[in-house]
Amino acid sequence: MISAIDAGNYMTKYFDGKQLRAFPSLIGEYRERNLRQQHGDHDFEFEYDGQRGFAGTLALHESECAESRKGESKAHPDARLRILLALHQYGEGIEHQIIVGQPISTHQETEKAAIKEMLCGRHELIVNGQRKIIVIRRCEVAAEGVTAGLLVPGGGVIRVIDIGSGTVNFGTLIDRRFNDRGSFTLGTGMETLRSVKPADFSRQIALRALAGGWKANDMVYLCGGGAGAVLEALRAYFPGIQLIEGDPQYANVKAFFLIARRVYG
Repeated sequence: MISAIDAGNYMTKYFDGKQLRAFPSLIGEYRERNLRQQHGDHDFEFEYDGQRGFAGTLALHESECAESRKGESKAHPDARLRILLALHQYGEGIEHQIIVGQPISTHQETEKAAIKEMLCGRHELIVNGQRKIIVIRRCEVAAEGVTAGLLVPGGGVIRVIDIGSGTVNFGTLIDRRFNDRGSFTLGTGMETLRSVKPADFSRQIALRALAGGWKANDMVYLCGGGAGAVLEALRAYFPGIQLIEGDPQYANVKAFFLIARRVYG
């Protein structure tokens, strides 16, 4: 089965061309419960590789140490678990070919190889008592943010700002080709700031973009879960800025699936 997974720090998104799903990326410790309440549609009690814990809405309500690992790389066990949870819940069959994401700043061969190594192969995962064998035959790693620019029609210079919970990715496409010089990552996001208001964060985002060679009259598109919070404040710096068409939080995973169809056929 071919699918795309955006294992974000706040929400994990899944798309296979038919199903477009998302669940909270929180992972927490396991404990025995006397009261078993349904907290949401994404209550996950899991067992994987000797680890037992809660994830999703169950971790949010019942784990005391629930957290989502943030940073400029997805080459870590938390991201692997998010991806496997998505495949367990929504993937069909045993064998999978997937596209996943990585921030632009760490979209390097060594990092991509580490992600592929931790994902490819056979996995056994139990979620809410249901045991599944997941075999990832192939995995490719797309750059977050800039890849979402493939959803924007037309050519020329297109800029994309991907507002995430742990990072902000700045992507540039020129005639639908990725441009490295105009693409970079800010290592803070909507959930890494303590008390900064969206307007102040927008200023930081805009100044980073302008320092990277972007111009006020560029075609700039916003995506990511935090896009709506900063849109209006960013107009002071980029008057023509707009949201990517559709729900901006799903832009990356939809673009990843475009790549999946090209790569896997």
